[in-house]
Amino acid sequence: MRQVGAIERTYQDYKDIAAFFIVYIREAHAADSSWPVGYAKELDIKEHKTYGDRCTVATRLVREKKLTLPCLVDGIDNQVNEAYQGWPDRIFLVRTDGKVGVAAGQGPWGFAPGLEKTREWLAEYDKTGQEPAFLESKPDVAKEKAGEDEKTSTANPKP
Repeated sequence: MRQVGAIERTYQDYKDIAAFFIVYIREAHAADSSWPVGYAKELDIKEHKTYGDRCTVATRLVREKKLTLPCLVDGIDNQVNEAYQGWPDRIFLVRTDGKVGVAAGQGPWGFAPGLEKTREWLAEYDKTGQEPAFLESKPDVAKEKAGEDEKTSTANPKP
């Protein structure tokens, strides 16, 4: 999972005013996938075949990264991932009225801008006590144009 430290810091900074959750979804770069990465090969993280497999890897992530923010695990049917278009990673901030406050772009290029917008939203809420409106977050367009093939959907989720 990319930028775990940054999300943990955001949690530590704002956990008194908002509920935070990581939702662990299907492994983006499993060792046996068509797009494996070094850490998955090294740690023998394979595509999840059962919910237990997915929970084991999520637990490992929480322990190894020393996360204190709560981690939820998407079902093996991937309903959360499909509803929020979360693969490979994505940030959402959901207001208390159920509306989306921040919807980051998908994938690695959407994560940092989404986290920045989330921090802006939380800082404004902390300052004023009022929930800000929707803050759209898009990835760095220069990186996209440099040949990266990342989809950047900022549509509200379906849940």
